Amino acid sequence: TALLINAFDRRSPLVALGGGVVGDLTGFAAASYMRGVPFVQVPTTLLAMVDSSVGGKTGVNHPLGKNMIGAFYQPRLVLMDLDALKTLPKEELLSGMAEVIKYGVIWDRELFDFLEKNRENIIRRSCEIKADVVSKDEREGGLRAVLNFGHTVGHAIETLSDYRSRHGEAVAIGMVYAARLAHRTGLCDARVPERIEKLINAYGLPTSLSVMKPRPAVAQFVDVIQVDKKAEAGRVRFVLPTKIGEVVITREWGEEQLQELLAE
Repeated sequence: TALLINAFDRRSPLVALGGGVVGDLTGFAAASYMRGVPFVQVPTTLLAMVDSSVGGKTGVNHPLGKNMIGAFYQPRLVLMDLDALKTLPKEELLSGMAEVIKYGVIWDRELFDFLEKNRENIIRRSCEIKADVVSKDEREGGLRAVLNFGHTVGHAIETLSDYRSRHGEAVAIGMVYAARLAHRTGLCDARVPERIEKLINAYGLPTSLSVMKPRPAVAQFVDVIQVDKKAEAGRVRFVLPTKIGEVVITREWGEEQLQELLAE
């Protein structure tokens, strides 16, 4: 309504200055208004810088599921000023680090090794990895799905907490559960989930569903996960590590397997 009242036309750009929610809402509005107007991402949180501002996913949450309404719509420009990170509370910085750890697991063993030894100089490499993946598969027809590592359980946590849980914290827990599932099914050795959980702990992020107070019932998690947009024909897609730096996408998980995993 505001765009129409102020006579915005198809060449009028929208600028998203803020975190991931601001970027998603602005991108969704830009994609929808007059079937698409230009927009620019200016992310101010670590999570938005290394994840949501890159790749063109825009959307809004629904009470029944995260990011269920939206569009693929690329910004004309993503502009980052790292000085903005100095204004963030510690919890917001840690939330962004979960996505950085994800990139190390799915794509770059050297980045994961680096994160175990250092805690800075990581934003550029994170953006390069996401841009590399997205450039090969813009609309998630295949490869881009690896970016969902940790998000199957993570999105369920966000939904069941009425979006009070920070995205990065939820994804951190989801990565731990996905790594455990990979080990349980013989896709990786025990050292992989151990290293992932240890690194997540080192950055002060949660690793267990026990942080949810009260913790929802396993059946509630299963119901939400099966509604997720990554589920097909009642089978849930998980991105699972085979080793640090490599993952596979599986669709073998039904209600019984989910209950066993989440009951741990």
